[in-house]
Amino acid sequence: MRKSKMNTWQEFAKQTKGTFKEGYSWQSDSTEIEYKKWKIVFDNYRLWSGKYSTQMTRVIAPITLKDHFKFEIYNEGFIRKIEKIFGVQDIEIGYPDFDKAFTIKSNNEFKIKTLLRNKELRNRIALQKEVNIQICDQKGIWEQKLPENEFELSYYRDGEIDNLETLNSLLELFKILLDEMSALELIQ
Repeated sequence: MRKSKMNTWQEFAKQTKGTFKEGYSWQSDSTEIEYKKWKIVFDNYRLWSGKYSTQMTRVIAPITLKDHFKFEIYNEGFIRKIEKIFGVQDIEIGYPDFDKAFTIKSNNEFKIKTLLRNKELRNRIALQKEVNIQICDQKGIWEQKLPENEFELSYYRDGEIDNLETLNSLLELFKILLDEMSALELIQ
């Protein structure tokens, strides 16, 4: 008798006491986790661009911002290094190892530096294999614009993450990030 493949989202929901949601049509299965006043959603996402498509794992927490504070934190990579050569500016937060490993962009340098003073937050970000964390006013990647004052705190990574330890690490990252943003009164 052949063992059926584990449904990562179902298992993750069980482990975290989250809610498993079965996918339909083009939407994947997902896990929704209630954390304080936020909902953190884990799923897979297929990004289409003409004839090219790629599967991604995403984590999203809908949030309400107080003053349209936005940021993006991502790994340094070849493409990102090319951007710098052509003048794309990033913010250095004053922690050399972190500044070297990640590109940080924000519409408020003071607030992103204040947010990233949290050592536990920096460590959680650094633990991730790939990093692309941002606040944006669009649903998903290149989808429709969200209603006024609604934003998504999101994380995207190429491929499907089926390692529960990695998913738990991302959950902890989101909890710390949401708590810190709330403590700094960046989100409502």
